[in-house]
Amino acid sequence: MCSLVLLSACSGTDDSSSTETTSAPAAATAEAVSKDPVAVCGTLFDGGDDSIVSQLTALAGVAVDETVLTQVSDLRQELVGAIAKSPTDLASAIEGLRSPLGAVVSAAGSGTPDVTVDAEAITTGTAELTTACEDAGYTVPAA
Repeated sequence: MCSLVLLSACSGTDDSSSTETTSAPAAATAEAVSKDPVAVCGTLFDGGDDSIVSQLTALAGVAVDETVLTQVSDLRQELVGAIAKSPTDLASAIEGLRSPLGAVVSAAGSGTPDVTVDAEAITTGTAELTTACEDAGYTVPAA
């Protein structure tokens, strides 16, 4: 009876080591899913006029007041989240849009008068993001 207990204990150890082996591929799969550029591009472009990219485009060149600053801050956070879910090349393109929003938040926070959202940076960033998303296999909706 003692040897039966020992066999049971030994088989329990073997099962846990096989569990560890199957956990690593599952983690790799979760990482691959979270870095899906097509899904990230969909998050940024889908939604028509309410999409993140459409909202950014609408803010290009706009003078910053409290309402606009709130919008800018919210969109900036959305872009930070998208960067975290993106492969490196797509993250770089998204950073091209996040950076000018950060500049707006910094300028407004330091009391700089007459702050506007950099229209040229938004236009350039949107073009770079569009190219990166198309290169990733995402079909960018017509503007």
